[in-house]
Amino acid sequence: SVEASMSADERLADDSKELIGTGQKGKERTWHRAAAIAIFFAGVLLVGAFFLRKIGPAALYQQTSGTIQLVAPFPATLGPEKNGTHPESEKKGTHQLDDGVWDKLPVGGEPKLWCLGPVPPKLWKVEQTGKPLLLKVLSYNLFWWNLYIKRGGNGDSASKVIKASMEDTPYDVMGFQECRDPWKVLSAAGLLEQYDVFHGKYDTCMAYRKADWKVLSHGLTDVAEDMPKNYYGKRGALWMRLQHRLTGRKLFFVNHHGPLSVNSGGICGGQATAHNLVRTMTDNAEPGDAIILTGDFNANAASLTLRTLKKYLMQVFNGNVFGGIDNILSNIEDDGIVATKRLGKGGSDHNAINAVIALGKMSNVNGLSPDWTLPWRVMGNNGFDDKKFWCGRMEFGVNYEISDGWSKTVENVKKPDRCCLLCQMDKRCKAWAFKQGPPAPPHPGMDWHMLQGKAFPGPCWLKGLVPQHGQRKWEAGLVAGLPYR
Repeated sequence: SVEASMSADERLADDSKELIGTGQKGKERTWHRAAAIAIFFAGVLLVGAFFLRKIGPAALYQQTSGTIQLVAPFPATLGPEKNGTHPESEKKGTHQLDDGVWDKLPVGGEPKLWCLGPVPPKLWKVEQTGKPLLLKVLSYNLFWWNLYIKRGGNGDSASKVIKASMEDTPYDVMGFQECRDPWKVLSAAGLLEQYDVFHGKYDTCMAYRKADWKVLSHGLTDVAEDMPKNYYGKRGALWMRLQHRLTGRKLFFVNHHGPLSVNSGGICGGQATAHNLVRTMTDNAEPGDAIILTGDFNANAASLTLRTLKKYLMQVFNGNVFGGIDNILSNIEDDGIVATKRLGKGGSDHNAINAVIALGKMSNVNGLSPDWTLPWRVMGNNGFDDKKFWCGRMEFGVNYEISDGWSKTVENVKKPDRCCLLCQMDKRCKAWAFKQGPPAPPHPGMDWHMLQGKAFPGPCWLKGLVPQHGQRKWEAGLVAGLPYR
C-alpha cells in the first residue's frame, strides 16, 4: 500500500490575522496536494493490478514445496486398479471419494451451460501391429507471469531443464502450460531449428520434432471454464495429429491447462471437463491412433476430472505440485511405459515431467509396471494454508442435501475454497456446501463471472456425512464438495 503523509509547521501570531489566514490557506493547499498524491498512487495500484490480472496466466500463483517418495513398482498382490481406483487408496481414506455415487452427474434440473455435453464413447487402445516405436514426451508448466515477466527468464533456467533432459534422447512432442512465447523457450535451448510449435489462445503451447513427424491436422477445442471466484476464462485442449515419417504410426497429441478452482473441473464439473477432453479425441483422431494427453489439469487423483479420465486413458505419470495436478495420460497398454521422470522446476512453481512410452510390441524393451500408488502418495502434501491447501473435490452449482448427522454453519465465508478448508480442519466434517452472497453491483466491462467472483461472502455448511445416491443435486448459487485427508 502507498501512504501519503504531510507535516507543516504551525505558526501562530497572536496579533496578525494576515499570517493566520495565510497559514490556513497553506494548510488547505498542502492537504489538496496530499489528497492528489494519494489519488494518483491509488490509481497506479489499480492500473497495476488490472495489468497483472491481464498478463497473469490462468493458474494458481503459489509456490509449493515437498518431495515425493521414490517410485516403486506396485505390489503384485494388489493387482490392477479398477474403475480408476485402487485398493491401496482405501488405506489413505480415499474410499469416501470413490464410491459409485460419483459415477453419474447430479440429479435434478441440469443447468444450461455450454460445457455440459454428451458422454463420449470408449477410446481404443493404441495399434499393436506394425513397426514399433519409442516416443518421448514432456509436460511443463512454465509459470510465465513470474518466471519470464517478473524475473526476465531467470537466465533461461526453464530452457536449461528442457535441454538437459534431452541429452540421451530428444523429445518427440512437448506440451507447455502458462506459455506465452514457445519460440523464446526453445530458442534459448538451441532447439528451435529442430521443432515446429503451436501456440494456443489460452497460453498453452506444443512442439513436435519435425525431422521425425509431419502434421496431418491440428486445432484448439474449448473444454472448460473457470469457477467465478478464481476466474480467468475458458480453458482449451490444444491438439495435433501427427504421422511418424519412418514407421507411419499416427499420434494424436493433446495439451491442456485445466480450470480453477483446483479439483473442481470448473463451472461444468470434472466429469464434463473429462468428457470434453475425450470428445476432442474421438472427434479428431482415428481408431488405432496413439493418444497422449499432457497438462497441468488443476486437478489431481482425488478429482472427478482424473477419476473420469482414467476410465478412458491410463495415467502414465504425474508430478507432485498440489497433490499431482501435472499429468501424462495415454491409451497405451500397461506394459507400454518404458521410463518416467520428474525433472527440476527450472524457476517454475511446477516440476517438468517426462515419459518414454512404447507404441506397439518391442521385444528388446522392458516396460515398467504402472505405479498405481504414485497418484495417491503425492497427495500427502496437503496442508492448511493457501500455499499448500487444495480441496479434495468441488462441484459448482451443486448441493449435497444431507440432513442427518453432525453439522455446523459458518457465516460470512469469502469463497468455496475457504469453506472446504474449514471442513478440512475439522475432523468431524466429511462434506461441505457453500452459498455465495449477492454479486457485486454491475460494472462496465465486467461479465457475469467477474461479478460473481467479486460477490459478497456467504454461509458455509459443514456436514458430518458424505452424500449418498440421490443427495447430489443441481442447485444454482451453491458449491459443494469434499475435503481430502
